[in-house]
Amino acid sequence: MMDKIKQIREAKHEIENPHESERMRALAAILAEIETAQRAAVIDQREAAGIDPDDGRDRIDKETRTTEILDLVDGYGPGGKPLSEVWVDECCPVDGDPAALSHYAEMNESEWSKQIERWAETIRNSQAGEIDATDRELADHHVSKKWGVSVDRFEQEVVAFEPADALEDLLAGPSKETEQAIEANTEALA
Repeated sequence: MMDKIKQIREAKHEIENPHESERMRALAAILAEIETAQRAAVIDQREAAGIDPDDGRDRIDKETRTTEILDLVDGYGPGGKPLSEVWVDECCPVDGDPAALSHYAEMNESEWSKQIERWAETIRNSQAGEIDATDRELADHHVSKKWGVSVDRFEQEVVAFEPADALEDLLAGPSKETEQAIEANTEALA
């Protein structure tokens, strides 16, 4: 009985602290090794064939990928980064502080509408005279100044965050990119 309790405590500690767990690190390293080897084979094929499809695909650093996988596991444990923050940090094309951007990714439609209203109100209150613009136009101005994208793109890339899609991006993203690289190689060789 005591052994079982000890095993449960150890498993709980591993889930709560995946970066410190040798077992979790080993599992993450296995996944990272598979992805790294697949990508390396594709890049080696390119070099041997003398092709450069210019698709932005490079080799995957195994240690970096291992850490990314552990970050994902950490997000599911108590006190870990939320999934939205891990996704923003690793996958989101909008540049900015992952913790701040994940706040917007977690918003529902009503909260997002209120956020647009708050930004518009703040801009109107900071200016002398009337501003002839809609709340959305003012929000677009704010978002483009702060993050360099339109409010429409911000909504597509950040606010439309879906946990299931994020998990797929985080877990299968490198494999999908490798598949796309194989297709690019095939096209370049045809």
